[in-house]
Amino acid sequence: MKLLFISTNRLRRVMPPMPLGLASIIGQLDDTRHEIRVLDLMFSEQPETDLKAVLSEFDPNIIAISVRNVDNQSYLHTEYLLPQAKEVVALCRANSDATIVVGGSAFTVSPVAIFDYLEPDFGVVGEGEIVFRELVDRIEKESDCADLPGLVWREEREQGSRMPGDIRMNPRRHIEDLDSLRPPRREFFDNQRYAAAGGFANVIVKQGCGFRCLYCDGPYAMGRGWRKKSPERVADEVESLEKDLGVTVAYFSDAIFNYPVEHAKEVCRAIIRRNLGVHWATSFHPAFADRQLVELMREAGCSAISLGCDTCSEKMLKVLRKGFTKEHLGAAMDMFEEMEINYILSLLIGGPGENRQTVEESVAFLKDRRPFMLDFCVGIRLMPGTALREIAVQEGVISANDPLMEPRFYISRDVKDWVADYLLGVCSEHSNWTVAHIEP
Repeated sequence: MKLLFISTNRLRRVMPPMPLGLASIIGQLDDTRHEIRVLDLMFSEQPETDLKAVLSEFDPNIIAISVRNVDNQSYLHTEYLLPQAKEVVALCRANSDATIVVGGSAFTVSPVAIFDYLEPDFGVVGEGEIVFRELVDRIEKESDCADLPGLVWREEREQGSRMPGDIRMNPRRHIEDLDSLRPPRREFFDNQRYAAAGGFANVIVKQGCGFRCLYCDGPYAMGRGWRKKSPERVADEVESLEKDLGVTVAYFSDAIFNYPVEHAKEVCRAIIRRNLGVHWATSFHPAFADRQLVELMREAGCSAISLGCDTCSEKMLKVLRKGFTKEHLGAAMDMFEEMEINYILSLLIGGPGENRQTVEESVAFLKDRRPFMLDFCVGIRLMPGTALREIAVQEGVISANDPLMEPRFYISRDVKDWVADYLLGVCSEHSNWTVAHIEP
């Protein structure tokens, strides 16, 4: 069959992320059976023209559309991105008879509502590597697909009815053995152009998240446990980036890299044994700032650490359920500064109970620190499956039946009217401090 994969994402405020999910799904397919074409719209100057051209020239049987972002997650300058994805689906429908399948991290946020809005033939929730491969086989054989895990579809309407059939969604199934997956087919994407635009080649070390931050849908979307790749498999992927694609910068895009600590150490040791030249960055949990691990990370090529602390207020650390204290945070920063490792800070301002005192506490804590970059994000995007969503319902911020397909934000009433201007003033005193989506 002829399979066309479309990456709709064009959002690149800081850096353009390479579509690793699509690359991984393509990697599971037998390209001796299927003819594969990819249209990545990230750098397209005329997306509609490029899409119509590939539809006309390639004439696919199946079109797989990846939707990475519902919106830009900015309370201060919100961009709703699903209409762009809807235009892509509509153009495919108008210019092709292919079966249209939608997936991606954005689709997983609110699958039924987004399916209803985009109107594809099928949707795939969560990790699509195995499900999509099976779906392609069944479409080819004209077999029933209704038992596939994570599948979303609309039932056929009853004869004579003017109403559309109900949307159905099967429970998703996480991939337990990540080593069983074949490597991503990154060669279908312009890796060098992503690098030139400041992007990283993403590497998945493990899936899932065992933490319970108030606002984060990671455990809901990826599962509450850890599903780990073997250290040698991770090293294989990093080596392939360097030797096969000429990639020199990567990002380990786990929710948290440094937990479990021993697994992270073994990953670093496996990379060190390969004597590779790839530099990489990753996220880090301050409660597990093991010095030996950080030394191994540096030796393995880690050149920057994202310390997503969210707040430096003791009260707000507890409210946001971060699982560490200001003491943990300060000790981690001390270690990074002593070892001359660049670290990046991102703070979420406006959670439940945030007030002038907690905001000023965070700013005072950071005053003498030396982060490579610091970004304040005002307001917190509400996500399904999170404790913050329940608080927002209780406080009347959203209705109980809001699917959160469209961007909704939580921001404490005690900071809403003044905090952006205050933070802009604070950032004006630091060249590398910013308020997200606002120029200082």
